[in-house]
Amino acid sequence: MKLTHSLALASVMTAAALSGPAAAQDKEFRFVMVSHIGSNDANMGWLTESMAAFEEKYPDVKTEYISTNNYSVQEHVRLLEQAISTQPDGIAVPIVDNDAFEGPLRRAIEMGIPVVAFNIPDSRPADERIPYLTYVGGDEYLTGLNLGKYLLEQADAGDIPAPTGVICANHDSAHQGLKARCNGMKDALEGTGAKFEELFIGAEPATARNTLQSYLSANPETNVIFTVAGWSSPWAWGVANDMDLSPDVDNEGVTVVTVDEAPVSIEGVRQGKLLASNSQGFWLQGYAPMEWLYWNKTLGYEPQSDILTGPVIINAENADKWADLVRSVFGDEEYDNQNTW
Repeated sequence: MKLTHSLALASVMTAAALSGPAAAQDKEFRFVMVSHIGSNDANMGWLTESMAAFEEKYPDVKTEYISTNNYSVQEHVRLLEQAISTQPDGIAVPIVDNDAFEGPLRRAIEMGIPVVAFNIPDSRPADERIPYLTYVGGDEYLTGLNLGKYLLEQADAGDIPAPTGVICANHDSAHQGLKARCNGMKDALEGTGAKFEELFIGAEPATARNTLQSYLSANPETNVIFTVAGWSSPWAWGVANDMDLSPDVDNEGVTVVTVDEAPVSIEGVRQGKLLASNSQGFWLQGYAPMEWLYWNKTLGYEPQSDILTGPVIINAENADKWADLVRSVFGDEEYDNQNTW
């Protein structure tokens, strides 16, 4: 179905537009997701659709999705602090930066507002991290590690060239989840002799393309590009293609690997332009935090461990099934709009 629920309309709200407790009207609880994923990212749809499904099951809860398309850690913290000021009954938030989020979230928890981390956890040991109820999401280190292992399996099978040089193309150097993906890929390649480097490309297409082209020109041994966002994978493939580096999935040239179950990632795999992607279970990352907040408020329940929702490899063998699934959630028109190949 298309993103017609009111939650989708809230995706680019600033915190100043938060309506506060009065907006809940006859609702008993109000939970707020303060996200780093705006409407310019296909993954927002998973979160807003699953939160809409949660509201259908729990009609006594009002949920709000707050994010911005002009992302920065500072703006995210500002949205979080203003959300806290409205005193919601629960907050779900990705811990994009431990230091930046620690102060506001500890204050919220001291105010009696339960917090669930989603998508990105506080990566520190349990006795040091922010004392949220639980984490719901993928393990981003495992995302990079598993994709790296799959890359090597395909190289061993002769389907792609053996890696000689690998870059992890990162658009946000402050995002600890993206750095974890790079670290996982790096560890998967340890002992292979392949050169590995994390390359900051930025989130602006022209700048990213220029950075990639300059790097590939200066480092001709590079034959794997790992883009840590699905939407940047066409940029990487396009640059390599323009440079005649044969980026399609075959046994020559450059191989491109990416992430997430977004249409652009799935279609890249189906078209033979991307070797693989992954799912981190985004639908669950929207629904499950709301449910844990509800159970905590009504039953006093605190989960006993973090809840991993991924990763799952998406490759040529299962990409058709993933396309059918995602179309069933987003609808054909939205799916096709998000496919930027």
